[in-house]
Amino acid sequence: MSKDVLAHKSQWFSSYQEELHADPYPFYTALLKEDPLFYIEERGMWVASRYADIQQVLKSPQFIREIPQEHQGAPSPDVADDWKPIGEMMHHWMLLRDPPDHTRLRGLVSHGFSPRAMAQLEQQLRHIASDLAADLADSDTPDLITSFAFPFPVIVIAELLGVPSEDRELFKEWSHLIAKLLDVSYQTPAFIQQVRVTVLEMTDYFEKLAEERRRNPQEDLISSMLKSQNEGKPISDAELVATCILLLVAGHETTVNLIGNGIQSLLLHPDQQELLVREPSLIPSAVEEMLRYEPPVQMTGRFIGADVEVSGRLLRKGQHITVLLAAGNRDPEQFADPNRFDIHRSPNRHLSFAAGVHFCLGAPLARMEGEIAASTLLAHYPEMRLAAGKPQYRHNILFRGLERLPILTL
Repeated sequence: MSKDVLAHKSQWFSSYQEELHADPYPFYTALLKEDPLFYIEERGMWVASRYADIQQVLKSPQFIREIPQEHQGAPSPDVADDWKPIGEMMHHWMLLRDPPDHTRLRGLVSHGFSPRAMAQLEQQLRHIASDLAADLADSDTPDLITSFAFPFPVIVIAELLGVPSEDRELFKEWSHLIAKLLDVSYQTPAFIQQVRVTVLEMTDYFEKLAEERRRNPQEDLISSMLKSQNEGKPISDAELVATCILLLVAGHETTVNLIGNGIQSLLLHPDQQELLVREPSLIPSAVEEMLRYEPPVQMTGRFIGADVEVSGRLLRKGQHITVLLAAGNRDPEQFADPNRFDIHRSPNRHLSFAAGVHFCLGAPLARMEGEIAASTLLAHYPEMRLAAGKPQYRHNILFRGLERLPILTL
């Protein structure tokens, strides 16, 4: 069985394939057992699935986020012109920078995700979630993704950035497209051309919004970054715009998947759902298990900054390594009975927010959104169930999320 699964490992990272990616967990289980660290020659890429190896990669300064010079540029020569504004935007993302630039950029927005900031947001988020949940009753089989999981985080991130409510629909389209960009399997010439147009639109939008905030500051992250700029803290206009785009994508796409994947996992385990309805104090623990069991982000990558050993294998400077966060979350050496969904699980030091200096900036917000979503939905519909039909996942090997999640509110 495991050998049959592993026969496809070189294909795994090329494109979404329904038979491989709709349920990736048998593949991860087989990797952990048979081949937890391997090299794909044609891609010049190592792949790690063991929890301990992933922790080493994410925490060691020998593994870097910044793209080495020889790997920079367009995916192929025929899209070089279209790629230019895309590459320039991504160059300014803190996600793809190492200290000290990463530290500088992260520090300019980190207060927006502090415990104090989360406490100030909480009641507003509960009202938003309650309104969305109440509207689900208007349909016999509402789609939880379209009607709740998708709009909820886009409203939240728009509020954080200070985006007018009438522009939220733009955010939904932009976020989904940029999320696809991060999946290499989408990087065709036609798609790159489409993304170029979108990046120029987003850049123009945030430049105009920033100019408005210069004239009329508000209590939002854009105004806060402009205040830092005025106080002499180093952030360029290009970095400010790129940070807005990154926060939009990171703050929306992943939370849609957390809510969709998490609620589906809960409904597939009715004993855990009943337990959570009886004991809502378990909701924070349940959200951690949702994150571990079906992580919104399946993998991340690093470049190797210096020759280094991982599990006795020599990795060379300049090579790339992909770490399978979702596989590490199912490592039996770290988690007892890892394929069981258990909302009582403790400890639960999952990898879904990564680790090290790039530990997810928005983790406090994602956790709060997940907890509010779960508590609100269960309060409104304690006996909700999955509607009939096979789940359909978005065709993305990096972000794991559902296209639709029809439910019965009962």
